[in-house]
Formats: sequence, C-alpha cells, structure tokens
Amino acid sequence: MLQNMKSVLIGMTEEGIDEPSSALAYGLSLAQKAGAHATIQAASLKVVMGNTFVSNVASGLVAAHNRRLRHLADAVAEKARGDAAAAGVAASVETPQLSYPQLVETFIAQARVHDISVLDAETATVNADRGLIEGLLFESGRPLLVVPPGFDSFRHHRVLVAWDASARAVRAVNDAMDILKAAASVELLAIGTEKELAHEVPGAELAPHLVRHGVNVSVKNLVAGPEGIAGTLREQASLIDADLIVMGAFNHSRVREWVLGGVTQSLLEDCKVPLFMSY
Repeated sequence: MLQNMKSVLIGMTEEGIDEPSSALAYGLSLAQKAGAHATIQAASLKVVMGNTFVSNVASGLVAAHNRRLRHLADAVAEKARGDAAAAGVAASVETPQLSYPQLVETFIAQARVHDISVLDAETATVNADRGLIEGLLFESGRPLLVVPPGFDSFRHHRVLVAWDASARAVRAVNDAMDILKAAASVELLAIGTEKELAHEVPGAELAPHLVRHGVNVSVKNLVAGPEGIAGTLREQASLIDADLIVMGAFNHSRVREWVLGGVTQSLLEDCKVPLFMSY
C-alpha cells in the first residue's frame, strides 16, 4: 500500500506545557500501515543561562527546571517504546535535551534521512513546535505531516489535494503519490477568482497523470469564499469528510525570517484535518 515509505520520524518536544499530543499515535499508525521503521525524538527543551553573572539561586532554578523537563521527556519516551511494541512497529527512541537552536538543527538533520516527518500542530506563533514545523518544511527537503489534536490513527480514505499548479504543489503531489494511489477517492481542488476560473480549468492537466498512476481522482474548481483560500479549503475538507489535505507550503519571506505564507499560516493555526505538506 505504502511500499515506498520505509522510515518515519516522529517528533515531540517537552516544554513543560500540558498539551495533548497526537503525533506519536498518528505516526506509529502510519509506520504500522507502511511497514516502516519509526524514529521517535522525545526531545526536551534545555534552558540555557546567557549571563555568566547570574545568582546561584537562579542557576539552581534553571537546573531544576531542566531536570524536570528531562524526566518528563523520559516518561514520554518510555510510553513511546511501549506503544511502538504494542503496534508491532520497529522503533528507535531518542531523548536528547537541547537548546532551541540545537533542537531545530537536530530535527532537520534527522528529517533529511527519513521519508517523512510527523509533528503536532501548534497554534501558537511562538513555540518550539512552530519553529520545528517551519524548519522541517523549508530546510529538510522532505515532506511533513502536521497532526491536529484528536487524530490517533493515520487514515487516507478520502484525500483533498490543494492544487495551484506551483512547483511546491507538484512536489507535494509527487511526495504523496503512494498515499493518493491507496486512497479510495482523491479530490483535486483549485481555488481562484471567478475571472481566473472562467478562462481555465485548473487541475485538468494533472488529472490524467494521476489516473495513469492508478489514482481515483476527481477535479473541482471553487471560487474563494469570504474567508479566502484557507477558509474555502477548510470548508471543502469538512464537506467531503477528508482524512488528509495534501498541499505545497509557501514562504513569502525574501529574507529567510521563517514567515509562512498566508494560506499555510492560516491552515496551521486552524485546521481540523492532518496536513501533508512539501516545500
């Protein structure tokens, strides 16, 4: 079914914030269905004192905080080992404690030697997980699955492809080809203005290519609604009860300041469906 997927990286970061995580269960489910090996990074974020003249009290508090995060990450890792064994998934589990730049760098390096990465969705704009999402999208050269809360099983019965004929959308479709071929139905959705859609049929040129790959695909064009392209995508995903949205990520920043494009940013902040993204 997913014969070309042999290695899955599942990333979790312990920041001492009590947030639900779906990445582990979802990633293990994906690895199980693909017969893939899972690498689980249960990392904890290390607080580093920048001032050498801090008091002993402050230094002790930081050390205690780092120890607490490490213990929390160790507990997550132990659960991950048990869950992987129960699912019959061959897995390796790592529990590094790293400063924020080191953490992002380590995840990117790991992602480059895996077929796909799985992270939790993160609505906060300033958060370790958000930095990881952006880093993996723009630096790893590999696709990324971002999982919102409540998804503990990988499903791909109905897949929605956001299509704008860009190089990034092409890459996303190619990266997701095994998933698209295994889906019961794939809807290729192009969203534009009435003027744009009056002169062309976006997606029509891609559909024959997908059919030749054995994808059960249909093409749909929609005029963007009041909430824009992201809102229209969310609405259509809900309408067809999509299990997954496949899309190319877009970065508007010219100076590499990790500023996500509007549609990508909006979907990461509010999407009830897992996102398969490539850049």
